[in-house]
Amino acid sequence: MNEWESIKKPRLDSCPDRDLVPTSPQQLPFSAFLSKSFRQNEKHPILSDKKLIIYDLKVERPDLPVGYEENAWNRLKIAIHAIQQNQPSPESLEVLYQLCENLCQYDKAQRLYELLYEECRQYIEIQFELLANNTSQGIEYLHTVHLLWKSYCDQVSQIRCLFLYLDRTYIASTSTGSIWNMAMELFRGNYIKHVNVWQRVLKSILELVRLERTGEKVDEQFLQLNIRMLMDLNLYHTSFEQHLLEETRIFYDQEGDRLVESINIFDYLQHISTRVHQESILRVKSYFDKSTKFHLQTIVETELLTKRVEHILDKCFNYFQGIDYFQESDYDKFSLLYRLLQKVDKLEICAKYFTSYVKTKGSSILCEHINVQEKMIKLSAFESQTDEVVDHSFEADEQFVDGLKDGTEYFINLRANNAIKILAKYTDSILRSEKVDEELLDKGMFIFRNLQGKDEFEVIYKRDLAKRLLLNVTSKTAEKTMLSKMKKECGAGYTGKLEGMVKDIERSDELMTEFNAMYAQTSLPLNINVNLLTNGFWPSYVPVNLNLPPMFHQVQNAYTEFYMTKFSKRILTWQNSLSVCKVNANYPSGTKHITLTLLQTIVLLLFNDTTKNFLTF
Repeated sequence: MNEWESIKKPRLDSCPDRDLVPTSPQQLPFSAFLSKSFRQNEKHPILSDKKLIIYDLKVERPDLPVGYEENAWNRLKIAIHAIQQNQPSPESLEVLYQLCENLCQYDKAQRLYELLYEECRQYIEIQFELLANNTSQGIEYLHTVHLLWKSYCDQVSQIRCLFLYLDRTYIASTSTGSIWNMAMELFRGNYIKHVNVWQRVLKSILELVRLERTGEKVDEQFLQLNIRMLMDLNLYHTSFEQHLLEETRIFYDQEGDRLVESINIFDYLQHISTRVHQESILRVKSYFDKSTKFHLQTIVETELLTKRVEHILDKCFNYFQGIDYFQESDYDKFSLLYRLLQKVDKLEICAKYFTSYVKTKGSSILCEHINVQEKMIKLSAFESQTDEVVDHSFEADEQFVDGLKDGTEYFINLRANNAIKILAKYTDSILRSEKVDEELLDKGMFIFRNLQGKDEFEVIYKRDLAKRLLLNVTSKTAEKTMLSKMKKECGAGYTGKLEGMVKDIERSDELMTEFNAMYAQTSLPLNINVNLLTNGFWPSYVPVNLNLPPMFHQVQNAYTEFYMTKFSKRILTWQNSLSVCKVNANYPSGTKHITLTLLQTIVLLLFNDTTKNFLTF
């Protein structure tokens, strides 16, 4: 211990009597009370009201010994060099800390900081010169830099422990802020100064990122440590990030060009989804800064999706154009397409492609050369599939709801597709069958619901309905079912006349029952069944005048008399052109049962009279 360290602080002696405040001649009540209440002993001394006042107490600080500052710095410098060489300090860290504190207390902090800064600057410059002359490349070179960085951080932490008093007093009040900030600024400055070193480090890190993106196995922890180094040096946002984003753009541009033509388009969409997840979640979580997430995700979506959106939509809808019945996975494909395009705000163009697909696919079904029932089954399946796609895959998005409606109305009402005739033919075939399946009628209602020319359909339907009713080849229950469906869509005014036709036939059956009961005891030459058609309900028919055989006249007159007894003010007009006869033809080889029109029957009956030389009717 030197002479200066052995100096003790002066002891504060009692002040002279002149410094004491004189007491009053009489004792204060408080003191008097205590004096009488307690015995004078060591535990309870007599309290005094005297005050001790000290004016401007000053303790003079002794001067530093000669050469103390230089000696202390040399000892600290030796310790710094030992730390930088990764060797143990020759002196106790406590003693070295005390040296730093002593210098700071004697206003030597600024000089001490300048000396420390210079030592650190010289050291890191030497290290960067070695890095600049290092001939290794790639990952090997990056390992060399990382070892230097790791060692440098450990050294700075140890040096800061020695100069902690300086760090917390002087440096904390400067713009530098701390020894750590100073050390980081020195390292960063040398990166900027040695461009060759920085470019090699940057290239190596970007190469590691590229290899990891291509699926090759890399040391992710090592990559993370190097990127964290750039963040600590404030080089991530200022220098590294722009190069990273540019390399990312080039990488995904090339990948998009390669994959969009070489793999299935829906595998490509799944690949886009995977890439977005990797860049925005996994890599940001592993080593990239969170602020880079948005830029990375935007680049992936732009390069893989936005730039190729029309080409992708062409291939997707060409695929769907070629299949008639969707599998469950097909709905997932539509859903994936929707979610990806939603992210890049390209749903509007997708809705246009979807509308075009509905128009084209619907028209191709209507124009396909297959029987009408198969055609309607396909069309019904197409309707249910597109509804499912819009409701679930496209999440009932209004753009796609409107697109489906527009596309459906277009192909159904396109005159070249003959949807009206197809629907009329389909319903006629269903209603003529022995057992009518209501579900089959529902399939036809899809077209009817979207028809714009419903009046034209009504004309054709009325004609077919008349044939079915007059020929008795339909079920009246089935007819009523179909009419109720049409009524639900268009109202009672649309089906009023058609319902009147069915009621006419039902009323006709009731009258025939009464007629047969009236003439049960009378033998008529023919069995007759009369259908009464109300004028205005049924299609217009031009009456045909015929020379009927006597037996036809007889039965007609009999029914006319019967009818007029019930409805005397009505006019009954016989539509001979609509009459149908069931004829038994006797041939040498046997009897044949033939269904003929009334006109055909009259002609054949003329051949029964062999006495006439000529025939007329």
